[in-house]
Amino acid sequence: MSLIYKNPYGSVFTISDAPNPKCNYQLVIDSMGIFMSKKDIYSLLNIVRSYFQPCYCENCQGKLPDKLYLPDTNSELCLMVDPLLLADFEELLVGATFHIEMQETLKNHEIDS
Repeated sequence: MSLIYKNPYGSVFTISDAPNPKCNYQLVIDSMGIFMSKKDIYSLLNIVRSYFQPCYCENCQGKLPDKLYLPDTNSELCLMVDPLLLADFEELLVGATFHIEMQETLKNHEIDS
């Protein structure tokens, strides 16, 4: 496991020998770790970015949700949300995706990082 990005909200690690070969990243928030794929991280970033867009479904009726639901092919995860910390959460995911893309670019051009 090696740290790829960290901020006060949490950390993202890359996992070289992941139990599930599709999930080679781990998002750690407080004492909880979530194994994720690159696609999962991007999906979560989109969910976080759309948090302040009101939903007018029967349940929400225009109110901001107090939970984020993270659908995945294997499970569904629900995170409690503190809107004041959402910017830190978004920044954590943006930093991680930047690092992931940079590593892939370096690898594609055969440049050691």
